Amino acid sequence: MKKGSASKVIYIILSVCFAAVLALFYAVALTGQTDISETEMRTLQKVPAFSAEAFSTGVYQTELEDSIADQLRFGEQIKYIVKQGYNALTSCFSKAAARTVVKADESLAAGEAAVESGLPEAGGAGPESSVGLVEASADESAATPAPAPESAAVPESKPKQTYHYIYQEVVADSLYKLDDSGYIIQMWAPPDQYDFDLYDPDMLAAVTYPKYLLFIDTPLSTDFNHPGESGAYEYVKAHMPAMTDYAQLTFENFEDYKQYFYQTDHHWNYRGSYLGYILCMKMLEGPDVQLLEPTGTHTYPTIYNGSLARDNLLRCSTEQFTVYEFDIQPYTTYVDDEEAEYGWRSWYVSDDDFPHKVYSNHYGMYYGDDHAKVVYDFDNPEAESILILATSWSNAINELIASHYNETHVLDFRHYRNTYGEGINAQKYMEEHGLSKLLILGDISSIGHKRKG
Repeated sequence: MKKGSASKVIYIILSVCFAAVLALFYAVALTGQTDISETEMRTLQKVPAFSAEAFSTGVYQTELEDSIADQLRFGEQIKYIVKQGYNALTSCFSKAAARTVVKADESLAAGEAAVESGLPEAGGAGPESSVGLVEASADESAATPAPAPESAAVPESKPKQTYHYIYQEVVADSLYKLDDSGYIIQMWAPPDQYDFDLYDPDMLAAVTYPKYLLFIDTPLSTDFNHPGESGAYEYVKAHMPAMTDYAQLTFENFEDYKQYFYQTDHHWNYRGSYLGYILCMKMLEGPDVQLLEPTGTHTYPTIYNGSLARDNLLRCSTEQFTVYEFDIQPYTTYVDDEEAEYGWRSWYVSDDDFPHKVYSNHYGMYYGDDHAKVVYDFDNPEAESILILATSWSNAINELIASHYNETHVLDFRHYRNTYGEGINAQKYMEEHGLSKLLILGDISSIGHKRKG
């Protein structure tokens, strides 16, 4: 092909692609703009109105660019493709940064060796002594702090731990790891950047039945350099309608977090979900409630690449998929009002017979996928029946909680309107189905949504 002909072909292809993007964007005029991303749980930028002042300051251009990303038809699919480019670039930059850090560490080690002879003896009170100060490491081998020198005075109260994690970007503006940790997390933000109107506040305020909220602390609401200081739990309590009771699943530090959450998934693991079940039941039924206890633990010989890995085509996980096993009486499930098996736990037959593709969604397959409504019928006529409002966070413990009741109805607001043509009215729903308690559970991004900007 001649050079001129090739240029024309490239020009035509680029023109068609540009026209397609414009067509997708201006299709918004026909389909309407979206206010909230139910996938990302945040407000979306709408197409801005033009003004000379906004244009001269650059505000108009920025908002227009954001609106194209947020309102473009098939934007989610396009974002997914773009992420792959980010992954490749980020990987290159990370490797280059790692080489730089190694060189810096070698220089630092040489400098430390040069002044080693001038350091005080072990246990001595040299300048800037930090006896009693514990520095956390993302490496599990450093989870237990070294004992203080024998000559050091033991303080009466435990000093506050200081952490020095560096949030290292894995995927641009999205995912991070702390130092050399193999755990992938989402970046935290102050709680005042979230609104709590996903569950209509007026609708919840109108509920006359006992209502409870379990708040799950995650990296989205915790700065691991200052754990416990974000005030997210108190903020959520202040911005949700008055509940009968509240509970919080939290952790003291990053090492504690790793015990309860997956390595590359935003959900809690088998330990964390079981702890969430305990907190829910003690909140719902009091401290003396008879709890289900695991009959065993089963680890499937497959690497579990969780949602954060799957969504970005990362293969950094090293953990295997592990579950608790329970002895639970038979029950019936109804999915969107049709009797059906919920989840595909029956696929996990043995260590040789279970789903084990590279990106198998074990959390969703083992515990159950997301639906507008799932009803558990345990045929316990003497027991109460309850309503749970939750996203996928509850999937791992729906069955455990439901075993204590006659019927348990689980509604997911992200799918309910599309399936039933109306939003959730908890008071009306509970009256119609004879339910006596309401439980809401989730992390900050599933009971609230992050504002744009």
